[in-house]
Amino acid sequence: MTNRFEFPIGYRHLHDDANYNFQLNRWLTYWDEEEVRYIAANISDLATWKSELLKAARTCEAENRALNAAFFYRAAEFFIAPDDPDKLIAYNRFRELFYAEVTNPLMTRVNVPYEGSTLPALIFPADGPKRDTVLVHGGFDSFKEEFIEMAATFTSQGIEFILFEGPGQGEPLMLNHLAMPTDWERPVGAILDHLQISSCSLIGISLGGYLAPRAAAFDKRIRRVVAYDVLEDFLGCLSAKLDPGAQKLLALLMRMRARHTINTLMSGVIKKDEFARWAFGHGMHVSGTTMPYDYLKWVESFTTAPFAPLIDQDFLLLGGAEDHLVPLPQFFSQANNLPNVRSLTTRLFTDKEHASSHCQVGNLQLAADWIANWLVFQLEHPEIGT
Repeated sequence: MTNRFEFPIGYRHLHDDANYNFQLNRWLTYWDEEEVRYIAANISDLATWKSELLKAARTCEAENRALNAAFFYRAAEFFIAPDDPDKLIAYNRFRELFYAEVTNPLMTRVNVPYEGSTLPALIFPADGPKRDTVLVHGGFDSFKEEFIEMAATFTSQGIEFILFEGPGQGEPLMLNHLAMPTDWERPVGAILDHLQISSCSLIGISLGGYLAPRAAAFDKRIRRVVAYDVLEDFLGCLSAKLDPGAQKLLALLMRMRARHTINTLMSGVIKKDEFARWAFGHGMHVSGTTMPYDYLKWVESFTTAPFAPLIDQDFLLLGGAEDHLVPLPQFFSQANNLPNVRSLTTRLFTDKEHASSHCQVGNLQLAADWIANWLVFQLEHPEIGT
């Protein structure tokens, strides 16, 4: 299997707003850069984000550029509110165009039974004799289709590559209305049981930096785990966006379980700030909550500290030196709080490598190569950590 696209190298300045700029860089693999720059110039708020990207998607469709169109629909969907019917329309169109274009005969689509519903998986076989199976999942807002271009990096090394979506992600969320649980070992266990996998590696992307270590702590069929990137404390990521005084107030109110006060304060913030409105709307959609306080309590539970001592596998911890979503101190504190891992490898990517942003957007191939090479090294040197 070979990649259809090459990952671009370099984190572009496509928009002055850091949030829009990151998302535009995120899917640049599937777009023409000059076309994106033209579109970005017309984006000033979430309404114009939606209208401009949907317009671009329809233009690409008319020009028979299916994958370009698919990812414009995907990008538009990202910032559309969960209660807007256009969100599901954009999601479905993304998938229709994507799978009409991506018809790799080596890719197998599987629906895994899960607690009265199903979880979708894409399986890419290893080239030649299989040396390992790697399960890969996203985090808070990604779809499995976004990572297909990574598959060849692993399959070429003799590693079976399985992408899946769990509850709160992609199809299980959008079509089956499954909220994300904190105990990620449940969906991972369902995948392993159904596919009869007794030994594997697990890669968690973005919020997967919490989810994958959580699964590894409680399911020892996972022999190697990759946090791509670090996410030690989800509430810490959100509160880092606040000024120091607001951080202290939020921490105090959370300790006091001040439901009414938090709901009142956050409702005011949501009314004034469209990004806060989107973030809380999306977060409550993923978590299955309906009020800001309940969502923040859910977020608060996403911390690796309680189970970190239970992780005894080989562990690869990745981070970006200029990650705008995860505070850099979490990279170092997480590395310092894995006392029982079989082996620990850490890698902090830098701006000089064009890989310092969240999940190495700007040099995705470097990250993929690093993870694949680390897995191969672990497989070839089982004595490490003994």
